[in-house]
Amino acid sequence: MSPSPLIVLFDGDCPFCNRSAAWFARRNRQGAFIFGKNTGEAAKVLGEPHGGDQGTIVVWQGSRRLVRSTAVLNMLRVLGGGWRCLAILGLGVPLGLRDGVYDFIAQRRHRLSGCTLGARLSPLDLAE
Repeated sequence: MSPSPLIVLFDGDCPFCNRSAAWFARRNRQGAFIFGKNTGEAAKVLGEPHGGDQGTIVVWQGSRRLVRSTAVLNMLRVLGGGWRCLAILGLGVPLGLRDGVYDFIAQRRHRLSGCTLGARLSPLDLAE
């Protein structure tokens, strides 16, 4: 686990993003993550652009701002176990290739969402 929790900012209006955040929240047994919407108060306090950084996940690890594939892989690394091993392997892939895969999924996230109902992040897991 990180010395301090990772602050995870995601698109709260996107069902795919909500399901992804809910997946991490279910595995957040050690309090490694604090979740917030990219347009919420936590994002404003952190100095994120007005309206949030649309189309990407943002993870604050202390004073480091991580985005896209690097953010997701660092979240997996913090989970530990097999996820940590997967993250270490993923971080060995060139950044351009990793972010290319991330962008491919991000551009199709609304189609990948399917039904807008389903797993959503609990209000108890949100920072605001």
